[in-house]
Parts: sequence; C-alpha cells; structure tokens
Amino acid sequence: MTLLLPLGLIALASIAVLILIYIIRPNYQLKYISSTYVWRMSLKLKKKSLPVSKLRNILLILCQILFLAACALALAQPALVTGAVIEEREAVAIIDSSASMRAGTEDDTRFRRAVNGALSLASEVFEGNGYFTVIVAGNEPEVVLQMRMRPDGYAALEEELLGLVEDDACSYGDSDIDAAMTMCEEIIVDNPAAEIYLYTDTEYYYEPSAVEVVDVKESGEWNAGILDARAELEDGWYSIYIDIACYGRNAALNLSVSVAGARTSGSGESYTSVALHTLSAVQCNDEQTMTVVFRSGSGEDFPVGDSDNINIFQIDTADRFYAFDEIVISIDEVTSGNSDSYALDNNMAIYGGLKPTLDVLYASNEPNNFVNGALLTMADYYLSSKPVWNVNVTLLDTTTLGTDEEIPTSGYDLYVYEHVMPEVMPTDGVVVLWDPDSAPQGSGIVVGNSQSLITAQNPYGPTMEDAGADNPLFDYIMADRITVSMYTRLISYDPSYEVLATIDGAPAIMTKNEGDSKVVVLTFNIHYSNIAERNDLIFLFYNIFETYIPATVTGNAFSVYESIELNARGDTLTVSGPIEAVFNEFPAQIELSLPGEYTLTQSEFGETIIEHIYVKVPAVESNIYSTEDAFVNPYLAQSDAFAYEDLILWVAVAFVTLLFVEWLLQYKANV
Repeated sequence: MTLLLPLGLIALASIAVLILIYIIRPNYQLKYISSTYVWRMSLKLKKKSLPVSKLRNILLILCQILFLAACALALAQPALVTGAVIEEREAVAIIDSSASMRAGTEDDTRFRRAVNGALSLASEVFEGNGYFTVIVAGNEPEVVLQMRMRPDGYAALEEELLGLVEDDACSYGDSDIDAAMTMCEEIIVDNPAAEIYLYTDTEYYYEPSAVEVVDVKESGEWNAGILDARAELEDGWYSIYIDIACYGRNAALNLSVSVAGARTSGSGESYTSVALHTLSAVQCNDEQTMTVVFRSGSGEDFPVGDSDNINIFQIDTADRFYAFDEIVISIDEVTSGNSDSYALDNNMAIYGGLKPTLDVLYASNEPNNFVNGALLTMADYYLSSKPVWNVNVTLLDTTTLGTDEEIPTSGYDLYVYEHVMPEVMPTDGVVVLWDPDSAPQGSGIVVGNSQSLITAQNPYGPTMEDAGADNPLFDYIMADRITVSMYTRLISYDPSYEVLATIDGAPAIMTKNEGDSKVVVLTFNIHYSNIAERNDLIFLFYNIFETYIPATVTGNAFSVYESIELNARGDTLTVSGPIEAVFNEFPAQIELSLPGEYTLTQSEFGETIIEHIYVKVPAVESNIYSTEDAFVNPYLAQSDAFAYEDLILWVAVAFVTLLFVEWLLQYKANV
C-alpha cells in the first residue's frame, strides 16, 4: 500500500489533542445520595465493577484514536500498486486547427508549422521507443490514427498528418482546446508522466505547468479583415454598415462595395448595379474596430461625418436603393499593395435585400372579414415577426365581375375560393376550396347538396370529429371544439385526399399534397360555424403557409459550423457552393462547415426558385494575434496515478465500523 497524498497524515495530530483532552478533563463525578446505606451499597457495587469500567474506558479511547487515524488515512488517499511504472517517454501533441491557423503564406501556414512541429516531436519520442499521440483540435477534437502509437507507426502518422495539410483540413471556425485537453485524461490515467504539447497561435495569460505551449506565429504576419457587414433600412432606403480591423500592423485600407440588382428610384423594372467606394483610405490603428457606413438616410440622429471609430459616406440620391439582390464587399491595403497573411475575411456578401413576394387571392361572392383578416394577419406576421415573405393579399368580390370576366386561376401562390368556384383548378399555386358550390375541373371531388344540421336541441350544430390523421395542417387545431350547422356533402372524392376532420360522418376538412397538386377542401359554410370565433382559423392559415409554402431558410447570413434547417416548396432542394447536397425529405438539416456563398435551388409548379445565403468565418478568428485567459488543465480532471487501485472505500468501511463501536461503548457507559 502507498499514500497518494502523504501530507494528509498531518491529521494524526488530532490524536494528541484527544489524549490531551483526556488528561486535563476532571476525573470526579458529583452525585447526590439520599442515605448512608445507599452510599455504602453503591460503593461496594462500584468496587466490584471497577475492572469492567476500566476496560470499557480503554476500549472507548482506543476506538476514538483509531477513528481519528482512519480520518487521517482517508485524507492521505491510500492505494495499492497494481501495475508497473511506464519507463518509456510518452508525449501528446495537440494541434490547434482554428481558422486563424491558416494565416501565413500558401506554402507556409501556421497549421503546416504545427504539423511539422508535431512530427519532429514524434521522431524524438520514437527514438527512445516511446508512446506518441496526436490530437487535432478543431470544432470537435479528433485523434489522428490512434492513441499511444508506437515507433512502427511513424510512417503512417507522417503520411496522415502531411495529408491533412495537403487536403486543406485545417478548420474554418474556432477550436475546442478544452475538449482536446480533456481527451488527454485517458492517457494521463495510464501515465501521469506523459508530456503534453499544444501547438497554437493563441497566447494565454496563464499556461498550466503540465502543458508546454508552442507558439507557431512568425514575425511580420498581419491581417486586415471584414469582421461583419449588414444592410439596414433607414427612411425607406438601405444603408450599409461594415466593421473592419487590422491586426499586426497599422494600415490604410481600401473598401469597395458593389450592389447588384439595386432597385433605385429611377430604375423602374430595369434593375441596375451601384458601385460604392470610400472617398479616401480608411485608417485602421491599434487593432481597433472601425465602422464604415454607406448611408442613404438623412436623419439628424446619425449625421454625416467622421469620428474616432466610424467613417460615414453619404450615398448620392440617384444611387439610393430600397431593395437589392446582392452586396459584394472587398478590402485591400492602399499603400504597399501586399496581401495580408489571412485571406478568409477579405471579402463578404450580403443577401436578403429583397424578400420573395407571395401573391394571395381571396375570391368570394360573400367576402367576410374573418378570412380576409386571417390572411392579413399572416401578411403582417411574415413581414415583421418572421420576415421571410412579402405577402400581397388581393380581395375579389366575384359579384363585381362582368359577364365576360372569369375568376382568376393563374398568377398567384395561394388561392382561396369561398362559396363560388372557378371552372378549372389553378396549376401554379396552393388552392383552398371553402364551402364549394361546384367542383372545379381537376379538383378530384364531386359536390352534392347543402346539408343543415340545426335542430331545436342543438341550434349551433354538432362539433367536428377528428379523423385521427397526423398531418401538420392540423397542428394547434382542436376539431372537437368547432361546431358546424351547415355543410356541403361530397358525393365522392379522389382517394389521394386525406380526411382530417368529419361532420355528420362526412368529410369536413381534407387535404391533398401530391406533387404540384396542393389542395385544401373545407366543406362547411363559415357563417354556420364557430371557427371564425376561435384561434383555429388563424392556426389553419398559419399551417397552410408553413406546410405548403414554407420559407426555404430563415435568414441569409450564418457562421461556419452553424447547423440550419432547410425546407422546400417543391419535392427537391439542391444546395450548391462550397458544399454540394440534394435533399428530398423536409425539414432537412445541413451543417455549414465551409465559408462562402451558397445557392439554394428548387422547382415548384414549373417555376425555378433560386435563393442565396452567405457563411462567414467567426470574426474572432480575424485577430491572428489573439490572447485568451487560460485553457483546461487536464491534470485537474483526473489526478489518480496510473498503477494504483483506490482503497478509500475500505477506509470508509473502517470509519463507519469504529463510529458504531464508539457509540455502543458510550451507550453502555451511560446506562
């Protein structure tokens, strides 16, 4: 047995304190007796039991001494030696693969230097027949090949590491150094003498003594970068905000901005491109973030001019734009013309300057504010709360149509026909048939007569019955709370329809989502139902939008390694750009592991829909001379030596046993 923490034996001093307490405490007892006879009898009994009392007292003090000794032993962490000590040298190399490790030249990046440093260390360790492990600390740390490699694996390790460099395997985000340090604990458990090396370009205020930090930066490296860029509407016109900074030197920077597809006041339907340039170089000093503003508004709250950390340039009136397709931003140094050491942040793109428009037609011979209000609520929701669509609602009272005019069946994304139906079904949008008086050609239904469910006992009509269909169109809707007193019975309907709710045993709400055929049929009259008084009406239209006309993606700007949800209005969505992918089931998930511009392409109703997003590297990686506080010390998480078996459980058993014996002796002494 050995002690992992011998200093814990200092607690044995408590035994001396216990003995001192026994020495200085009074050894007499004050008792009151009622008669001399009782006193004499007690004295005789006391003399007879004296040997037993002395033995009990000796056992009591012995238990207390052993109890304190057990406490001290527990603090000293006793253990049994169960294995032999590893005498060969062992080392772990952690390679930082954050995006800033790409700084340098094409043939000599920081990541390449880190790999070469790890290979040199491996050669030294293997010369002494030692053990070697390489961990690449990226978004998620990974062990290269295997842990604790032996000298015969050097060739494979060299090939793998050099392959990482040639394959450009350095990440585009930040690195989880703490997770990499935690992975070292598995090695430390087996060999506490293992050496840990961290190859990185980050400086730390505190470096644990157990880890040697190897700095792979080189003098002369510098970076000028675009940290962030955004476009904001001000007074109806877009202004552009760009944050830039320079690290490693002070520099004057040229900032170029080009707006593609700009909708200006004089562009009409012919869109133009606007090129914006700074009037003079932007000076970046002392690693301070500078904000450059190309401003369209004229409010006094943001006057035109310069301050210490902001440069403002007014966009000419003729060049102001209220919508755009794409804004491309680039940066370079004015004076020397030399490229910086880190190119990932020299360009950026902004999308989202023109939200897609959804055209909605509400046609009825008795238009009501309930349906129209629900559609306008959706328009406001997608404009403000979830700004992904511009919803344009057109209300058509069919009684105002001329004799030669027909109900529109083309040019809209969503058709809501109430009471009166068109002759043929639209083929370019989602169709809602509400209380149909006839069956449009291609609808797949045959309409019968209207049915009244009003009785003297039930003037509001019965409630619907949920058909049990698990369809997102019925999310948040409680069919058993919706009453109906007038509906149109369907003689027949296409089997591709899915019945969601029934009334009087007949379909009340059903839907079809098959290819480009997206139809919702509601057979009841809204004026003879309480659905307009409930939130179910709003939920119904919300579900129609989210199920049949979903936004492809929420947002246009993302960071590397961000995971986003994709939806599609059609059956297939194609992602092209730094990552190529095709999705057929939705919603789909994609991790944006590479920066750059992505194009999302889909087809619905014969129309090709193209959208763009931009993925940027984290702004913190632009600072190629960053400093952080500290990282996790792996020795703190696991301190037990490799060849020991912990005996603390057995010490605890002795501790509890002595405590019980001491209590029993105290009880006997007081009885």
